[in-house]
Amino acid sequence: MSSLAVGATSAAPTSRLEGELPTAPNRWSQIAERGSIWGMRFTAWSYRWLGRRACGVLVHAIVTYFFLTDRKGRRSSAAYLRRVYATPEGRATLGRPPGRWQSFLHYREFALSIADRIGIWFGRIDDFEYEMIGEEHLERAAEEGRGAILVGAHLGSFDALRLLAERKNSIVNVLMFTTNAERINTLFRELSPEMDARVIRVDPASVDSVFAIRECLRRGELVAILGDRIEPGDQNRTIRIPLLGELVKLSQAPFLLAALLQCPVLMILAFREGPGCYSVFVEKLADRVGSPRCERDKGLAELLTAYAERLEHYCKRYPFQWFNFFDYWEDEIR
Repeated sequence: MSSLAVGATSAAPTSRLEGELPTAPNRWSQIAERGSIWGMRFTAWSYRWLGRRACGVLVHAIVTYFFLTDRKGRRSSAAYLRRVYATPEGRATLGRPPGRWQSFLHYREFALSIADRIGIWFGRIDDFEYEMIGEEHLERAAEEGRGAILVGAHLGSFDALRLLAERKNSIVNVLMFTTNAERINTLFRELSPEMDARVIRVDPASVDSVFAIRECLRRGELVAILGDRIEPGDQNRTIRIPLLGELVKLSQAPFLLAALLQCPVLMILAFREGPGCYSVFVEKLADRVGSPRCERDKGLAELLTAYAERLEHYCKRYPFQWFNFFDYWEDEIR
């Protein structure tokens, strides 16, 4: 049986010397969680007993508080939205130059995704509908039985992909770095222990997760990884790639795994279209990544460029569903 694995959040000019300043994607893992575990539990309780609509009202109150008190996050949101608006497609989507209201909508979309995430972890699959574009790529991987790496992002809802797993009777495996979000992940483990059993936790000091991924692929399963942030152990395996008008560092790790394990690479993203409605996009990035060093290095650069181009495409189409609320392009340290 095939399985669907799903997860859980311009850099410097080229003239800057490597290692001169810490990069924003490396700092995300050090950002502390905000809020109380009891508040999170109360939100989950409201979803369970009062439904998604009542939970949505509560979420709006919570997100207003965090928006008003999170100065750095607001700056990062505004900087990102300005980058989107600087493109013709982004201007068409946003409609007007981004201001505080657009940043609030950005925060609001994140809060609504968390509310949906609670419903998904409760197993309320009947609360949601989805349309899938590119399903044939997953079907082909299942038919071939050799597994694949699915690369996602903190763009849209990675957890919404669990809906597909549930409805297709597939196993779910999750590759997840949880250190920076232990409270909320503790809550989700309480909500759905059976889903947590399929989480592969990333430990920078251990290679156990690599062996776990290899076993999943050998069983013909799909293993998904969030590829838009740099894990603490991957700082030396990055490439600078253009994204929304500036260079950012992206991790080679998902694609190095695909090269090591000789499996296909697919990109998969799910976007909220309205209450309980999602569009899921699956795109093929590569059938395989070259093994010889020279072929592999060229292939990695091409894959990361293709990945960033698709991220940019969907950022312009769904600008409020980019959930990296930190200085992603290092605007504040340049």
